[in-house]
Amino acid sequence: MIDKDGKLFGKVNLIDFIIVLVLVALIAFAAVKFLGSRGEAAPLTEISISFYGEEVPEYVTEYLKEGTSVRDDNKDITIGSVTGFELGEPLGYATDAQGEVQQVIRNGYKSVVLHITAYGEMGEHGATVNGALYGVGHTLTLYAGQAKMYMKVCAIEPVS
Repeated sequence: MIDKDGKLFGKVNLIDFIIVLVLVALIAFAAVKFLGSRGEAAPLTEISISFYGEEVPEYVTEYLKEGTSVRDDNKDITIGSVTGFELGEPLGYATDAQGEVQQVIRNGYKSVVLHITAYGEMGEHGATVNGALYGVGHTLTLYAGQAKMYMKVCAIEPVS
């Protein structure tokens, strides 16, 4: 099989053959890793996600409308659409002259609970929507239609 010159079948150098095999294996590994399998994708689940904003300017809340799309400004993806929202008293904090943190109510602000419907996969750590994982307590900047707000995820559950 290997002759006196170190050639496989008298034609290919053994070292060159091993290098070619390693390169083919690396290319095959990279193709599987980056292209993945082209099998059936898991079916998406309808998910209800609620967001909470402690202090949102009232002029921003005037732009909230049911049915508008919700976009994650940080990930630059659309999450879902608004199914409802609730406005309440703002929840703000400030430090007084003695360094004590006090709850304050600022005029011209509201708290907002924003309910949306999304399609994704529920998992152990929350919901994955368009490749982004969201868990309760997650903070992000959202666009709900033309309204831009800094919010926290306060509830995630599959729609039954």
